[in-house]
Amino acid sequence: MRVGIYLGDIKKPESQGDLTYELSFVDEILSQNTSHEFIFYYFGKKNIFKNQDNAKFVCLKYYKKPEISFQPLCVKFYKTPIYSLNYRLKKDNVNVMFFLKPYLHEHIETPYFAVIRDVAHRILPYFPEFNSNRVFEKKEKRLNLFLASASQIITCNDVAKNDIKTIYNVIDEKIVKMSVPCPNWLKNTIDNDLILKSNGLTKNSYIFYPAQFWSHKNHIRLILAAQVMKEQNINLKVVFSGLDRGNKKYIIKKVNSLDLDEDIIFLNYVSQKELASLYKNAYALVYPCLAGPDSIAALEAMYFNCPVLISNNLGYNQQLKKAALYFNPLDEIDIVETIKKLNDIQTRDELLTKGQLLVKELNSKQYIEKCLNMIDNFYLIRQCWSLKESYRDR
Repeated sequence: MRVGIYLGDIKKPESQGDLTYELSFVDEILSQNTSHEFIFYYFGKKNIFKNQDNAKFVCLKYYKKPEISFQPLCVKFYKTPIYSLNYRLKKDNVNVMFFLKPYLHEHIETPYFAVIRDVAHRILPYFPEFNSNRVFEKKEKRLNLFLASASQIITCNDVAKNDIKTIYNVIDEKIVKMSVPCPNWLKNTIDNDLILKSNGLTKNSYIFYPAQFWSHKNHIRLILAAQVMKEQNINLKVVFSGLDRGNKKYIIKKVNSLDLDEDIIFLNYVSQKELASLYKNAYALVYPCLAGPDSIAALEAMYFNCPVLISNNLGYNQQLKKAALYFNPLDEIDIVETIKKLNDIQTRDELLTKGQLLVKELNSKQYIEKCLNMIDNFYLIRQCWSLKESYRDR
Protein backbone atom coordinates (compact mmCIF):
# COMPACT_ATOMS: atom_id res chain seq x y z
CA MET A 1 0.00 0.00 0.00
CA ARG A 2 0.94 3.62 -0.34
CA VAL A 3 1.20 4.93 3.21
CA GLY A 4 1.23 8.62 4.11
CA ILE A 5 2.89 9.79 7.32
CA TYR A 6 2.27 13.27 8.71
CA LEU A 7 5.17 14.69 10.73
CA GLY A 8 3.76 18.10 11.62
CA ASP A 9 5.30 21.56 11.40
CA ILE A 10 9.07 21.03 11.33
CA LYS A 11 11.16 24.10 12.11
CA LYS A 12 14.38 22.66 13.54
CA PRO A 13 14.93 19.04 12.55
CA GLU A 14 18.02 18.80 14.76
CA SER A 15 16.24 19.91 17.93
CA GLN A 16 15.14 17.78 20.85
CA GLY A 17 11.66 17.81 22.34
CA ASP A 18 8.57 17.16 20.23
CA LEU A 19 10.51 16.28 17.08
CA THR A 20 12.52 13.48 18.71
CA TYR A 21 9.68 10.99 18.36
CA GLU A 22 8.79 11.98 14.80
CA LEU A 23 12.33 11.87 13.43
CA SER A 24 13.04 8.52 15.11
CA PHE A 25 9.89 7.19 13.45
CA VAL A 26 11.18 8.30 10.05
CA ASP A 27 14.63 6.82 10.61
CA GLU A 28 13.35 3.44 11.79
CA ILE A 29 10.57 2.95 9.27
CA LEU A 30 12.98 3.59 6.38
CA SER A 31 15.26 0.85 7.71
CA GLN A 32 12.49 -1.79 7.55
CA ASN A 33 12.22 -4.30 4.72
CA THR A 34 8.65 -3.77 3.56
CA SER A 35 6.70 -3.65 0.30
CA HIS A 36 4.87 -0.50 1.37
CA GLU A 37 5.64 2.84 -0.23
CA PHE A 38 5.85 5.82 2.10
CA ILE A 39 5.12 9.50 1.55
CA PHE A 40 6.06 11.80 4.42
CA TYR A 41 4.21 15.10 4.68
CA TYR A 42 5.27 18.08 6.75
CA PHE A 43 4.97 21.84 6.94
CA GLY A 44 8.21 23.81 6.94
CA LYS A 45 10.08 26.64 5.27
CA LYS A 46 12.02 24.29 3.00
CA ASN A 47 12.50 20.66 2.08
CA ILE A 48 14.88 19.19 4.65
CA PHE A 49 14.69 15.53 3.60
CA LYS A 50 15.96 13.63 0.56
CA ASN A 51 13.69 11.25 -1.34
CA GLN A 52 14.61 7.55 -1.32
CA ASP A 53 13.63 4.48 -3.36
CA ASN A 54 10.65 3.60 -1.17
CA ALA A 55 9.99 7.02 0.32
CA LYS A 56 9.08 10.49 -0.82
CA PHE A 57 9.13 13.63 1.32
CA VAL A 58 6.64 16.39 0.62
CA CYS A 59 7.08 19.83 2.11
CA LEU A 60 3.53 21.19 2.20
CA LYS A 61 2.86 24.82 1.38
CA TYR A 62 0.30 27.10 2.90
CA TYR A 63 -1.65 27.61 -0.30
CA LYS A 64 -3.70 30.78 -0.53
CA LYS A 65 -6.95 31.74 -2.12
CA PRO A 66 -8.31 35.22 -2.92
CA GLU A 67 -11.09 36.85 -0.98
CA ILE A 68 -12.93 39.66 -2.70
CA SER A 69 -13.87 42.78 -0.77
CA PHE A 70 -16.01 45.31 -2.64
CA GLN A 71 -15.25 48.90 -1.74
CA PRO A 72 -16.18 52.13 -3.52
CA LEU A 73 -14.61 52.34 -6.97
CA CYS A 74 -12.30 49.37 -6.47
CA VAL A 75 -12.03 45.65 -5.80
CA LYS A 76 -9.36 44.44 -3.39
CA PHE A 77 -8.07 40.88 -3.04
CA TYR A 78 -7.09 39.61 0.37
CA LYS A 79 -5.17 36.38 0.82
CA THR A 80 -6.09 33.88 3.54
CA PRO A 81 -4.12 30.65 4.21
CA ILE A 82 -5.89 27.41 3.38
CA TYR A 83 -4.55 23.93 3.92
CA SER A 84 -3.96 21.42 1.19
CA LEU A 85 -3.27 18.04 2.77
CA ASN A 86 -6.65 16.39 2.08
CA TYR A 87 -6.42 17.37 -1.59
CA ARG A 88 -2.80 16.25 -1.75
CA LEU A 89 -3.55 12.79 -0.30
CA LYS A 90 -6.12 12.16 -3.02
CA LYS A 91 -3.75 13.39 -5.68
CA ASP A 92 -0.97 11.09 -4.39
CA ASN A 93 -3.31 8.06 -4.18
CA VAL A 94 -2.52 7.45 -0.51
CA ASN A 95 -4.30 4.37 0.87
CA VAL A 96 -3.89 5.02 4.58
CA MET A 97 -2.32 7.73 6.78
CA PHE A 98 -0.34 7.79 10.01
CA PHE A 99 -0.61 11.08 11.90
CA LEU A 100 2.28 11.37 14.35
CA LYS A 101 0.74 14.66 15.49
CA PRO A 102 -2.90 15.73 15.47
CA TYR A 103 -3.84 17.45 12.22
CA LEU A 104 -6.46 20.07 13.01
CA HIS A 105 -6.55 22.23 9.89
CA GLU A 106 -9.19 20.34 7.87
CA HIS A 107 -11.14 17.10 7.71
CA ILE A 108 -9.16 14.19 6.20
CA GLU A 109 -11.09 11.72 4.06
CA THR A 110 -8.26 9.17 3.73
CA PRO A 111 -8.42 6.48 6.48
CA TYR A 112 -5.88 7.22 9.20
CA PHE A 113 -4.28 6.15 12.45
CA ALA A 114 -3.68 8.92 14.98
CA VAL A 115 -0.89 9.04 17.56
CA ILE A 116 -1.97 10.99 20.66
CA ARG A 117 0.67 11.11 23.38
CA ASP A 118 -1.31 13.26 25.81
CA VAL A 119 -4.28 15.57 26.25
CA ALA A 120 -2.57 17.82 28.78
CA HIS A 121 -4.54 20.90 27.72
CA ARG A 122 -7.66 19.24 29.17
CA ILE A 123 -6.01 17.71 32.24
CA LEU A 124 -4.15 20.93 33.19
CA PRO A 125 -6.27 23.72 31.66
CA TYR A 126 -5.09 26.35 34.17
CA PHE A 127 -1.59 26.69 32.69
CA PRO A 128 -1.24 29.73 30.40
CA GLU A 129 0.08 27.68 27.46
CA PHE A 130 -3.15 25.67 27.49
CA ASN A 131 -5.91 28.08 28.51
CA SER A 132 -5.83 30.90 25.96
CA ASN A 133 -8.96 31.13 23.81
CA ARG A 134 -6.90 30.95 20.65
CA VAL A 135 -5.40 27.60 21.66
CA PHE A 136 -8.17 25.95 23.63
CA GLU A 137 -11.37 26.60 21.69
CA LYS A 138 -10.00 25.85 18.23
CA LYS A 139 -8.06 22.81 19.38
CA GLU A 140 -11.03 21.26 21.19
CA LYS A 141 -13.46 21.67 18.32
CA ARG A 142 -11.08 20.22 15.76
CA LEU A 143 -9.59 17.54 17.99
CA ASN A 144 -13.04 16.06 18.63
CA LEU A 145 -13.57 15.65 14.89
CA PHE A 146 -10.03 14.38 14.32
CA LEU A 147 -10.34 11.63 16.95
CA ALA A 148 -13.89 10.69 15.93
CA SER A 149 -12.76 10.10 12.34
CA ALA A 150 -9.60 8.11 13.19
CA SER A 151 -9.56 4.42 12.29
CA GLN A 152 -7.56 3.78 15.46
CA ILE A 153 -5.87 5.93 18.08
CA ILE A 154 -2.39 5.04 19.34
CA THR A 155 -1.36 6.17 22.80
CA CYS A 156 1.28 5.23 25.35
CA ASN A 157 -0.41 3.64 28.38
CA ASP A 158 -3.60 3.17 30.43
CA VAL A 159 -3.48 6.68 31.89
CA ALA A 160 -3.49 8.29 28.44
CA LYS A 161 -6.06 5.79 27.17
CA ASN A 162 -8.48 6.51 30.00
CA ASP A 163 -8.05 10.28 29.53
CA ILE A 164 -8.91 10.01 25.83
CA LYS A 165 -11.87 7.70 26.48
CA THR A 166 -13.31 9.92 29.19
CA ILE A 167 -12.76 13.34 27.64
CA TYR A 168 -13.49 12.53 23.99
CA ASN A 169 -16.00 9.70 24.39
CA VAL A 170 -14.00 7.20 22.35
CA ILE A 171 -14.80 3.49 22.55
CA ASP A 172 -12.22 1.23 24.18
CA GLU A 173 -11.61 -0.96 21.12
CA LYS A 174 -10.54 2.03 19.06
CA ILE A 175 -7.51 2.84 21.27
CA VAL A 176 -4.24 0.90 20.98
CA LYS A 177 -1.55 1.13 23.68
CA MET A 178 2.06 1.29 22.46
CA SER A 179 4.77 2.66 24.76
CA VAL A 180 6.85 5.39 23.16
CA PRO A 181 10.23 3.95 22.08
CA CYS A 182 13.73 4.99 22.99
CA PRO A 183 14.77 7.44 20.23
CA ASN A 184 17.18 6.43 17.48
CA TRP A 185 19.53 9.41 17.71
CA LEU A 186 21.17 7.91 20.80
CA LYS A 187 22.81 5.05 18.91
CA ASN A 188 25.29 7.01 16.81
CA THR A 189 26.08 9.98 19.04
CA ILE A 190 29.58 10.73 20.33
CA ASP A 191 29.37 12.95 23.38
CA ASN A 192 31.11 16.34 23.53
CA ASP A 193 32.57 17.23 26.94
CA LEU A 194 33.31 20.83 25.95
CA ILE A 195 29.91 21.87 27.29
CA LEU A 196 30.91 20.58 30.73
CA LYS A 197 34.24 22.42 30.77
CA SER A 198 32.72 25.69 29.53
CA ASN A 199 30.19 25.63 32.38
CA GLY A 200 32.51 24.40 35.14
CA LEU A 201 30.79 21.03 35.45
CA THR A 202 32.34 17.71 36.39
CA LYS A 203 30.92 14.19 36.62
CA ASN A 204 28.21 13.78 39.30
CA SER A 205 28.39 17.47 40.23
CA TYR A 206 24.90 18.41 38.99
CA ILE A 207 21.35 17.26 38.43
CA PHE A 208 19.95 17.74 34.95
CA TYR A 209 16.54 18.83 33.65
CA PRO A 210 16.18 19.14 29.84
CA ALA A 211 12.84 20.82 29.23
CA GLN A 212 11.60 23.85 27.36
CA PHE A 213 10.48 26.70 29.56
CA TRP A 214 6.74 26.10 29.67
CA SER A 215 5.06 26.72 33.01
CA HIS A 216 3.78 23.11 33.26
CA LYS A 217 7.40 21.89 33.17
CA ASN A 218 7.60 23.08 36.79
CA HIS A 219 11.16 24.46 36.77
CA ILE A 220 10.26 26.47 39.87
CA ARG A 221 10.21 23.35 42.03
CA LEU A 222 13.82 22.49 41.18
CA ILE A 223 14.86 26.03 42.07
CA LEU A 224 13.25 25.63 45.48
CA ALA A 225 14.89 22.20 45.75
CA ALA A 226 18.25 23.86 44.98
CA GLN A 227 17.65 26.24 47.88
CA VAL A 228 16.98 23.27 50.20
CA MET A 229 20.12 21.48 48.97
CA LYS A 230 22.17 24.61 49.64
CA GLU A 231 20.82 24.82 53.19
CA GLN A 232 21.67 21.14 53.73
CA ASN A 233 25.18 21.51 52.23
CA ILE A 234 24.41 19.15 49.35
CA ASN A 235 26.92 20.17 46.71
CA LEU A 236 24.89 19.70 43.51
CA LYS A 237 24.19 22.31 40.89
CA VAL A 238 20.97 22.34 38.84
CA VAL A 239 21.38 22.44 35.05
CA PHE A 240 18.46 23.46 32.80
CA SER A 241 18.52 23.13 29.01
CA GLY A 242 15.72 24.16 26.68
CA LEU A 243 14.22 27.00 24.68
CA ASP A 244 12.18 29.78 26.25
CA ARG A 245 8.43 29.34 25.74
CA GLY A 246 7.44 32.35 27.82
CA ASN A 247 8.34 31.33 31.37
CA LYS A 248 12.13 31.69 31.47
CA LYS A 249 12.24 35.32 32.68
CA TYR A 250 10.08 34.41 35.66
CA ILE A 251 12.36 31.50 36.53
CA ILE A 252 15.53 33.62 36.23
CA LYS A 253 14.03 36.33 38.47
CA LYS A 254 13.23 33.68 41.08
CA VAL A 255 16.83 32.41 40.95
CA ASN A 256 18.11 35.95 41.45
CA SER A 257 15.77 36.67 44.34
CA LEU A 258 16.90 33.51 46.17
CA ASP A 259 20.60 34.26 45.54
CA LEU A 260 21.07 30.99 43.65
CA ASP A 261 22.93 32.36 40.61
CA GLU A 262 25.98 30.20 41.38
CA ASP A 263 23.84 27.09 41.87
CA ILE A 264 21.65 27.17 38.75
CA ILE A 265 23.00 26.94 35.19
CA PHE A 266 20.81 27.92 32.23
CA LEU A 267 21.67 26.38 28.88
CA ASN A 268 19.65 27.24 25.80
CA TYR A 269 19.48 24.79 22.88
CA VAL A 270 22.11 22.04 23.15
CA SER A 271 23.20 19.73 20.34
CA GLN A 272 22.71 15.99 20.55
CA LYS A 273 26.44 15.51 21.25
CA GLU A 274 26.24 17.99 24.12
CA LEU A 275 23.04 16.44 25.40
CA ALA A 276 24.66 13.00 25.47
CA SER A 277 27.52 14.37 27.55
CA LEU A 278 25.15 16.09 29.96
CA TYR A 279 23.24 12.85 30.51
CA LYS A 280 26.38 10.71 30.94
CA ASN A 281 27.92 12.95 33.58
CA ALA A 282 24.84 14.02 35.56
CA TYR A 283 24.28 12.79 39.10
CA ALA A 284 20.67 12.23 38.03
CA LEU A 285 17.93 13.35 35.69
CA VAL A 286 15.37 15.07 37.92
CA TYR A 287 12.10 15.52 36.05
CA PRO A 288 9.34 17.40 37.94
CA CYS A 289 7.03 17.91 34.94
CA LEU A 290 3.34 18.15 35.82
CA ALA A 291 2.13 16.87 32.43
CA GLY A 292 2.69 13.49 30.87
CA PRO A 293 1.97 10.66 30.75
CA ASP A 294 5.31 9.57 29.28
CA SER A 295 8.81 10.98 28.99
CA ILE A 296 11.29 10.55 26.15
CA ALA A 297 13.93 12.36 28.23
CA ALA A 298 13.71 9.63 30.87
CA LEU A 299 14.48 6.95 28.28
CA GLU A 300 17.37 9.01 26.92
CA ALA A 301 18.84 9.33 30.41
CA MET A 302 18.53 5.61 31.07
CA TYR A 303 20.28 4.84 27.78
CA PHE A 304 23.29 6.88 28.98
CA ASN A 305 23.29 5.28 32.46
CA CYS A 306 21.91 8.34 34.18
CA PRO A 307 19.56 7.61 37.14
CA VAL A 308 16.01 8.89 36.63
CA LEU A 309 14.02 10.66 39.35
CA ILE A 310 10.57 11.74 38.15
CA SER A 311 7.12 12.99 39.15
CA ASN A 312 4.90 10.39 40.82
CA ASN A 313 1.81 11.56 38.94
CA LEU A 314 0.18 10.56 35.67
CA GLY A 315 1.56 7.62 33.73
CA TYR A 316 5.29 7.87 34.40
CA ASN A 317 5.18 4.88 36.75
CA GLN A 318 3.41 2.84 34.05
CA GLN A 319 6.05 3.80 31.50
CA LEU A 320 9.18 3.51 33.63
CA LYS A 321 8.05 0.94 36.23
CA LYS A 322 10.83 0.18 38.75
CA ALA A 323 13.55 1.79 36.64
CA ALA A 324 12.98 5.21 38.24
CA LEU A 325 12.47 6.80 41.65
CA TYR A 326 9.30 8.87 42.09
CA PHE A 327 8.63 12.07 44.05
CA ASN A 328 5.85 14.57 44.70
CA PRO A 329 6.49 17.23 42.01
CA LEU A 330 4.95 19.96 44.19
CA ASP A 331 7.13 19.26 47.22
CA GLU A 332 10.77 20.39 47.03
CA ILE A 333 11.57 18.61 50.31
CA ASP A 334 10.43 15.30 48.82
CA ILE A 335 12.50 15.98 45.69
CA VAL A 336 15.64 16.50 47.79
CA GLU A 337 14.95 13.42 49.90
CA THR A 338 14.58 11.38 46.70
CA ILE A 339 17.88 12.74 45.38
CA LYS A 340 19.55 11.68 48.65
CA LYS A 341 18.42 8.08 48.10
CA LEU A 342 21.03 7.83 45.35
CA ASN A 343 23.74 7.99 48.01
CA ASP A 344 23.00 4.30 48.47
CA ILE A 345 25.16 2.52 45.90
CA GLN A 346 22.85 -0.50 45.71
CA THR A 347 19.81 1.69 44.97
CA ARG A 348 21.72 3.54 42.27
CA ASP A 349 23.05 0.35 40.64
CA GLU A 350 19.60 -1.27 40.63
CA LEU A 351 18.10 1.78 38.91
CA LEU A 352 20.78 1.74 36.22
CA THR A 353 20.39 -1.99 35.58
CA LYS A 354 16.60 -1.77 35.30
CA GLY A 355 16.93 1.31 33.11
CA GLN A 356 19.16 -0.53 30.64
CA LEU A 357 16.67 -3.41 30.45
CA LEU A 358 13.78 -1.00 29.86
CA VAL A 359 15.41 0.89 26.97
CA LYS A 360 16.26 -2.43 25.29
CA GLU A 361 12.61 -3.46 25.64
CA LEU A 362 11.24 -0.14 24.36
CA ASN A 363 13.18 -0.01 21.11
CA SER A 364 12.14 1.71 17.89
CA LYS A 365 12.31 -1.48 15.84
CA GLN A 366 9.56 -3.30 17.76
CA TYR A 367 7.47 -0.11 17.83
CA ILE A 368 7.62 0.28 14.04
CA GLU A 369 6.93 -3.42 13.52
CA LYS A 370 3.68 -3.00 15.46
CA CYS A 371 2.77 0.01 13.32
CA LEU A 372 3.45 -1.94 10.13
CA ASN A 373 1.29 -4.80 11.42
CA MET A 374 -1.56 -2.34 11.88
CA ILE A 375 -1.11 -1.24 8.26
CA ASP A 376 -1.00 -4.84 7.01
CA ASN A 377 -4.17 -5.74 8.92
CA PHE A 378 -5.97 -2.68 7.58
CA TYR A 379 -5.19 -3.70 4.00
CA LEU A 380 -8.08 -6.19 4.01
CA ILE A 381 -10.48 -3.39 4.89
CA ARG A 382 -8.90 -0.98 2.43
CA GLN A 383 -9.65 -3.41 -0.43
CA CYS A 384 -13.36 -2.65 -0.03
CA TRP A 385 -13.30 0.58 -2.08
CA SER A 386 -11.44 2.30 -4.88
CA LEU A 387 -9.19 5.31 -4.74
CA LYS A 388 -10.46 6.61 -8.06
CA GLU A 389 -14.23 6.45 -7.73
CA SER A 390 -16.42 9.15 -6.23
CA TYR A 391 -18.72 7.97 -3.44
CA ARG A 392 -21.94 9.52 -2.28
CA ASP A 393 -22.61 10.29 1.35
CA ARG A 394 -24.91 7.79 2.95
